[in-house]
Amino acid sequence: MRVLLRRGIIACALVASFVAPVIALAPAGASASSTAVSLPTDEGPHPSSTMEWWYFTGHLTGTDLLGQKHQYGFELTFIRLNEGIEPLAVYDGQFAITDLTRGTFKSNMIAVSVQPDNVLPNGGFNNTVDGWNMQGIGGQNHISAAFLDGSYGINLSLDQSTPAALHGDGGLIDYAPFGQSYYYSETNLKASGTIIDHGMPVAVTGIAWQDHQWGDFAGTGGWTWFSMQLSNGTQYMLYFLTDGSGNIVNKVGTLVNPDGSTVNIPSSEMSDTPLGSWTSPTTGTTYPQNWAITVPGGQLTVNVLEANQELTVPLVNTGYWEGDSAVSGTINGASVTGQAYAEINPTTTLPVGL
Repeated sequence: MRVLLRRGIIACALVASFVAPVIALAPAGASASSTAVSLPTDEGPHPSSTMEWWYFTGHLTGTDLLGQKHQYGFELTFIRLNEGIEPLAVYDGQFAITDLTRGTFKSNMIAVSVQPDNVLPNGGFNNTVDGWNMQGIGGQNHISAAFLDGSYGINLSLDQSTPAALHGDGGLIDYAPFGQSYYYSETNLKASGTIIDHGMPVAVTGIAWQDHQWGDFAGTGGWTWFSMQLSNGTQYMLYFLTDGSGNIVNKVGTLVNPDGSTVNIPSSEMSDTPLGSWTSPTTGTTYPQNWAITVPGGQLTVNVLEANQELTVPLVNTGYWEGDSAVSGTINGASVTGQAYAEINPTTTLPVGL
């Protein structure tokens, strides 16, 4: 998330593309009128779909054993590929830590596992890729992952009591130029647990977001995607989806109210204007950074917290930008602040394969 995940191009030593969140066009100003997604049944893998992903991002603060304060952003994404080798599927793991205290970013996109889908009888999910794990049901989740060099590891509980947000029409979105997609999010997850920071355990709390998206995707395009969690208790998912030439062909947004109810944002009432850019020294890609955002009744500014938050594949000149960010502005005349993740995905072709 966004939402070519979501919130991306699948990139690993075997798969030289990436996938992230996508938001597609929904009926203007309307709430969901059907239930295309049924939870908790649809929280688990969908073996018949060509692609699927579970995508967590979040913002954490904590204090270590020496009293030092720390601030982090994190991403953990599992992407499932149906490669025609049933009953097996290919799972790709992507993990990143933005250490705002040190001013550093670290990622790994090359964790791959070929395994049967773990379809649970009562719904929910429990997926493992090379020792990394994510599991959950009904808004109660747990994730764990670590880099092999021991620099960072996470062990987090991520829970919310409000319903998941079903985007579009009951969880079904127009995913042009890639077709249709099933898509829901948990947008207000309360986070608690531990980060291991270069051998030092740091007890952390914060807020997180989960996207889950699946479907039979085919086409070429790209996107810019935002998740925003505001001080007034609301959350926004905004997606600007482009064709292979970089032209916007779809805009989708969802406002999530404090009680978890959702409203689809008219595409004509949402926009993003880049205020700057950053060029990757690794891939040479120039990404927009910092944005002026408009939503119904509001003007917001999203500022990235570290310029270099590009996830890349070693020895493969591809990647995407997924970054911890801050939000400020006004909604209905009242000042708001908040936390965000922004994703910029270069043009990619789906489905991808080995």
